[in-house]
Amino acid sequence: MDTLPINVFYAYSHNDDDLRNELEKHLSLLRRQKIIADWHFRKISGGKEWEGQIDKYLNSAGIILLLVSPDFMYSDYCYDIEMKRAIELHEAGTARVVPIILRPVDWSSALFGKLQALPKDGKPITKWDNRDEAFYNVSQGLRQICGEITGTTGTSILHEKERQELTEGNKYCRRCGAPTGERSECIGLYALHDFVSYSANTYCRRCGAPVGKRSECIGLYAFHDFVSYSANTYCRRCGAPVGKRSECIGLYAFHDFVS
Repeated sequence: MDTLPINVFYAYSHNDDDLRNELEKHLSLLRRQKIIADWHFRKISGGKEWEGQIDKYLNSAGIILLLVSPDFMYSDYCYDIEMKRAIELHEAGTARVVPIILRPVDWSSALFGKLQALPKDGKPITKWDNRDEAFYNVSQGLRQICGEITGTTGTSILHEKERQELTEGNKYCRRCGAPTGERSECIGLYALHDFVSYSANTYCRRCGAPVGKRSECIGLYAFHDFVSYSANTYCRRCGAPVGKRSECIGLYAFHDFVS
């Protein structure tokens, strides 16, 4: 049984329609392979209330693309409404926000400036000598992201037999703490259990939870990062012992335990 395509939402200024259209062309194989199902406001049919439709598709997206340009940054609707809502969904772990830098503009200190941007190194698409190469770089980056979300390479998806193999034995979900056989409490982007086998005395490097406890990790780290540790083990960064919630922040949002 195949997984459903990941809903992709384009947040962008109408002044960047031409560049958005070129990006759509380069993502056509991902659509044909049913890896993604994309949407933008130009797909709103006549007679429908546009703001309600945008909210509907934005809130149900698994990946939100911010098409960054001077017009995007200037638009109150793009920046203050779409982008801020996208960041809320990203931090809640229900969507993945990906900035796509279309044209040169000051963006690195924006709310989304901490996120990994595409194309490579955040180089604006219009600054590439060959724009097809830039869009290809974006499409490959998005394929990788889709693979991370679905737990595949992005070119295929798990079948039922493979799913059963993942959930056999004494395993717990890294996200909601449920053992094999229990109904998933995972939501949004993480609507499936992420089962892994663990030995005793295993704790999450991020929230300090032992195996079997629901994850308190949030945002990008919406699942446990379990590792087994011996006694008298402390974090080299914040000094916390095994079992205590990580006080590490930023790039170091998880413990670095050493005995």
